Amino acid sequence: MRTVEPGHITSVVRDFLNVSEGDQPSTTSRSRSWDYCYNYFQDTAEPTQDLERSCLQLGYYLASWGMLRGSTYLFTKTNVHHYAQVIQVIEKLNPTMRSVNADSYLDEEARTEIIGAYKALRKALVPEGVTHVTLVGKVMLGVWGCVPSFDTYFRRGFGHLADKRGEKSAFNRLNNLSLTLLGEFHDRHRDEISDLAGRYTTLAFDGEFTARPLPFAKVIDMYGFQRSYAT
Repeated sequence: MRTVEPGHITSVVRDFLNVSEGDQPSTTSRSRSWDYCYNYFQDTAEPTQDLERSCLQLGYYLASWGMLRGSTYLFTKTNVHHYAQVIQVIEKLNPTMRSVNADSYLDEEARTEIIGAYKALRKALVPEGVTHVTLVGKVMLGVWGCVPSFDTYFRRGFGHLADKRGEKSAFNRLNNLSLTLLGEFHDRHRDEISDLAGRYTTLAFDGEFTARPLPFAKVIDMYGFQRSYAT
């Protein structure tokens, strides 16, 4: 994948957040549903202890991020109790997945853990034959912040950076290849991504910004989303 110029990621992320240097981003945008979900699951090691609240947290985040609309499986076939099994999977995997971030992608063991978590969540979320890469990616981003969303915009954005055969389509799946490419991207731009992660911290439900940095995968997700609009 192509290396981007210093400052480019920062500029694109600012465009995503609609901020200038030194400004704080909006606290009212739809994208903030991610902050509330991520903060909740980071603060709740055993989400089955309040299963209804955990299901509601995850379900609203997914609805807000477009996963319950039209003819989608979640919209037409499920209600909030559907997430109970998903919450059980999350709790089981918390000890491992909470320590995984984009700086782990070049480690084979970490990739195996990520892919294993992906498969376990997919099985709990939707039956065989239902499209799942974006849905599961958004769950993993919202709960652990360990991978980008892998939605249409993210995939298109990183497709713009492809410079070898097969790279443009690599992000259609969450697998060893896509994670390795993202790991290489992170390593090339480690300092800039880390700076953005610390600069734009998460938003608490009371409207105040926390001291919790963004996971690197969230920065990469924002970059990929906004980069999709490049011509």
